[in-house]
Amino acid sequence: MKTTTLALLGLLPLLACAPKGSRPHDLSEAQHEAEAARQENAAAAHAEEYDPTAEAAVTRCNPSWSGHSYPICWTSVTNPTQEHLRAAERARKAASAHRAASSALAAAEAQACRGIAPDDRDISPFDHTADIASVESHTLSRGGKGGVSSLVDGATITFLAVPGLTAEWLQRVVDCHLARNAALGHDVLEMPDCPLVPKGAQAQVKSTGSGFAVTVTSTEPHAGPEILSRARRLVPSAAAR
Repeated sequence: MKTTTLALLGLLPLLACAPKGSRPHDLSEAQHEAEAARQENAAAAHAEEYDPTAEAAVTRCNPSWSGHSYPICWTSVTNPTQEHLRAAERARKAASAHRAASSALAAAEAQACRGIAPDDRDISPFDHTADIASVESHTLSRGGKGGVSSLVDGATITFLAVPGLTAEWLQRVVDCHLARNAALGHDVLEMPDCPLVPKGAQAQVKSTGSGFAVTVTSTEPHAGPEILSRARRLVPSAAAR
């Protein structure tokens, strides 16, 4: 199980029923915090409008039926501010979901990046372009009525063997960047060519014997071509296919 997954386990009860837009990868950590604050302010405003002692008489008339030529009208007493109480509770739940999402992103990043040197954490491993041997498209084959078709769903970037570098360590660095990019909302302007930035990106590192191959794909349906485009921009002169 990946470290980023482990960091989320303690928050699963809060995230399981999170409304749309408040799951961890829907927004950045900062955006979740901002939305939580907005929802908390909305909850406070609705709470101020709620008056538990407010009363209003409401008359409701049942339609006439066979044997009666007129409707029967009943009077009931309701609290006209009750909807503010319900709105305040909805806003509090939304705020809690966004706080939980923010905490999940922060926890995932902290765990994935534990023990990673500051330079490795702050600089994409793909910035070391002199050590990149090749960039290849990664395709997914799909069958259909028209036969088998190939869909680009990412890229495989192969690094040369670097003294001291292992597949296990490179995987840790890659996982750190995936978690960090998620916390930043996949909007990392200082890394325009890093293939780990697009939303839904995931990566697997394997030793090739003479180097290390990093296959980057995405769970998002249209992110594959962007990943490949970023990878090809890293080393235009590399054996890109």
